[in-house]
Amino acid sequence: MKVVIDANVFVSAAIQRGASHRIVMSWLAGAAEFELVMCPTLLAEVREVLTARPRLRKWITLDDATLFVDAIATLVDLVDDPVLISPATRDHGDDYLVALARGHNVDVIVSGDNDLLEWEAQNPPVVTPTQFERGW
Repeated sequence: MKVVIDANVFVSAAIQRGASHRIVMSWLAGAAEFELVMCPTLLAEVREVLTARPRLRKWITLDDATLFVDAIATLVDLVDDPVLISPATRDHGDDYLVALARGHNVDVIVSGDNDLLEWEAQNPPVVTPTQFERGW
C-alpha cells in the first residue's frame, strides 16, 4: 500500500504520543506495512514547522526536531515534486499533496487537516491517523 502522510501528522508524531507517533515510528523502524511517498516540498514543510517555529520548543527541542527530520530524510526515497493541478481542495496549499498522491497512485492520504478530511471529492481517500491505524 502506498501512503502520503501530511506534514501535520509528522509534526504530531514528533511532539505527541498517539496514532501519528505510532504510524511514523513504525515507518522509521522499518516495520510499517506501507510505502511512504514523499517529495522535497513535503519534507521541507515538515522541517520548517519543526525547526523554525519557536512555540514548538515547549514540546520538542530544536536538536530533537532536527534529528527527527534528518531521520526521515535519511530513510525516505524522495520522489519529484508533483506538477501542480487545478485547485482541488478548499485550501489550495494542500493541492500539492493531492497531486503527489495521484501522480504516484497512492492508496490513501493520512492527515489531520480538516480541509482535506472534509474534501468532498476525495481521490484518493483522506483518513485521520487513527482511522489509518485501525485499517480505515
